[in-house]
Parts: sequence; structure tokens; C-alpha cells
Amino acid sequence: MLTPGSHWDALHVFDEMLQLRPLPSVVRFTQVLTQVAKLKHYSTVIVLNDRLGLSGIGPSVYTLNIIINCFSHLNQMGFGLSVLGKFFKLGFEPDVTTFNTLINGFLLQNREADAVGILNKMMESGTCKPNVVTFGTLVKGLCMKGNNTGAIQLLKKMEEAGCKPDIVVYSTIIDSLCKDTTVVDAMNIFSEMMSKGIDPNVITYTSLIHGVCKLGDWKEAARLFNEMVSKGIFPNLLTFNVLVDTLCKEGLVGKAKGMVKMMTERGIEPDVVTYSSLMDGYCLRGEMSEAKEVFDLMLSQGSIVDAYSYSILINGYCKHRSIDEAMLLFKEMSGGGLVPDAVTYSTLIDGLYKQGRIRDAQKLFSKMQACGLLPDVQTYAILMDGLCKNQQLNWIQILWFTVFLSKVCA
Repeated sequence: MLTPGSHWDALHVFDEMLQLRPLPSVVRFTQVLTQVAKLKHYSTVIVLNDRLGLSGIGPSVYTLNIIINCFSHLNQMGFGLSVLGKFFKLGFEPDVTTFNTLINGFLLQNREADAVGILNKMMESGTCKPNVVTFGTLVKGLCMKGNNTGAIQLLKKMEEAGCKPDIVVYSTIIDSLCKDTTVVDAMNIFSEMMSKGIDPNVITYTSLIHGVCKLGDWKEAARLFNEMVSKGIFPNLLTFNVLVDTLCKEGLVGKAKGMVKMMTERGIEPDVVTYSSLMDGYCLRGEMSEAKEVFDLMLSQGSIVDAYSYSILINGYCKHRSIDEAMLLFKEMSGGGLVPDAVTYSTLIDGLYKQGRIRDAQKLFSKMQACGLLPDVQTYAILMDGLCKNQQLNWIQILWFTVFLSKVCA
């Protein structure tokens, strides 16, 4: 059978198969449906399945699971549940994949209670026991909603059900706790995991390092970094980016450069995030020449320079009163097809006012509005401050700005 490489290839293969006599088995057709579902053409899968039914080819359990998955992604859980009814009508027993798919569907629709309800029914009935994927899917869904308490409770329920949590489940919870800066809880889960003989991986350590870095605890980050390397777990790009960013924010750009050197020696190429952190570090220290060198290095190496990279350098120039260099970068940025955001405009307007270039600031503000960008509270505060300091604001305008800002901030 042809292997469909695209949506249209799959449809062509499906049509050809329907012309064959005898007709291929449902297994062959299901393989095509799987390919189309992987390409995220969920509505097409539903239509093709209906055509199978009209051709007299009955579904398998695997086929029905695919259909439930498609309805889930289409936010049509009512139809997904109706497919469950078809299982019993055809004399099929839903398997663990069926229930896992339904759980995932409810989570996609933010129906956590319904998802947990399915798990409870699985545990009560005993006919189809939940597996590590069942619990892992629920844990991930709850963590994405910030319900770390519920995720930890599921971890305990998982063990009670005799289902051993794996590194993915533990890492998901640890990552979520670290994102909420509840690093102490994350370290407790980490210790519990280790005591049960489950080895951490690069994702686990990166989450912990990110968590302690958010708290500004560089020493603990260094300890975790050395610990993971000593265990033969080498950091990935994300790990290095977290460390480089933290070092730069701490003003330790020299150490950050050392990290970048270690990256390249290990065959990990710095990306736009790495370089942007370095630029930001130099800008914070007022070392604009070094920041520009990093920017030029990005360009020379063919790295994709995004709007954020430009904004970092523009902000640095503005803060160190090099407004002409900032404006040149702004023009280069716009000319390259990158769209400046409200923060970039506000930064430049502020820089122009501080240099006493009132007309240029007002022109840029007008351009910002013409581009369809709505000024925010910060922009208006900059305008008010700039006009006041340049003695361009009368008491009526001050009153208007004050009333406006009070309404926006209310």
C-alpha cells in the first residue's frame, strides 16, 4: 500500500483502495485514517470513516478510537461519547486507549471534572484498569491548568492503583511546581522520585534549574548543573539557555560566555534565545559595543534575528542615551519586515523625549497609531512624563491624562 505523505496523497490512496476488489481489510483503511489524523485533518477523517460505513466495511476498536480522538480535537465530545455507545452496539469492549482518548478530549475542552470522572469509573469497574498513560494525561492536564495539588493527589492515587509513576509523570509535576516558583515542593517530589529508584533526566534537571534561577538562587542552580553532569546527564539547549539568561541577569556575563563556549564545545549551537540573553546582559552593564558585536555575530552566522532581539538592543541604546543608534536599528527592523510592538515604540518615544526631541517623539507616536498599535498605560505615562519634563503640557492636558490613566488602571 502507498504511504500517504500528505493530506491529498492520503485521500488519493483511500479512493484507490475503495476501487479494489475484494476490498482491503479495515486494518488497511485504518492506517490511512491514522495518517490523515496525524496531519490534523480531523473533519476529513470523520468523512472518510462515514464512506467506509457506506461501503460495508465495519470499524475496528482501533478505528473507533481514532474517531473519538478526532471528535475530541474538534471540540465535539458529545459525538465522541456517542462513538462509545457504538462500541457496545457492535459488541466491542472499549480498551484503555478508548478511555485515555476520552480523558484527553475532556481536558482539551477544560472539563477536568469529567476527565477525572472517567478515571474514577475505570478504577471502580475494574474491567479496564488505567495505565501510566491514563494518569500521565490527567497529570499533564491538571498541571497545565495550574492545579498542582490535584496532580500530586493523582500521583498518590496512581500508586494506590498499583500503577508505578514514570519519569514523565514526575517531571511534569516538578516542572509545573517550578513554574509556580514552589521549588521546595518540587525538590520534595524530586527526592521522593529518587528514593523510589526513578532516575531523573535532562528535562527534570532543567525544570529544577529553571525554578531556582527564577528565585535568583544561582548557587543552587550551579549545584544542580554539576550534579546532573556528574550523573552523565548532559544539559540540552534549553538548560544552557536558562543558565545563560540567569547569569546575564545577575551581571555575570563573563560566566555566561563560558557557558556558551561549553555549549559549542559539546556540539550544541546557540540559538536566538542564547544570543538575546547575552545581548541583554551586556546592555544591563552598559557595554553596548559588546552587545552590538553579539547582534552582528547572529547576523553573520545566519541566525534568525527576531523582533525581540532588536528590541533588546534598542532598549539598551535608549537607556544609555544613544538614541540615534536605536532609531537606525528601528528602521532596519521595520525594513526587514519585522513588526515592532508597543513596548519597542514606547521605549523609543521615551528615549526621544529624554533627548529633548519632542517632535520626533510625537511623530513616532503618530506612526505607532497609524500601524494599528494601541498605546497602553505605559505609553501614555511616557507621553505625559516626556511632555511635562519638556514643559509641553498644560494643566488641561495633565487633567485629561490623569482621568484617562485612572480609567485604564481601574
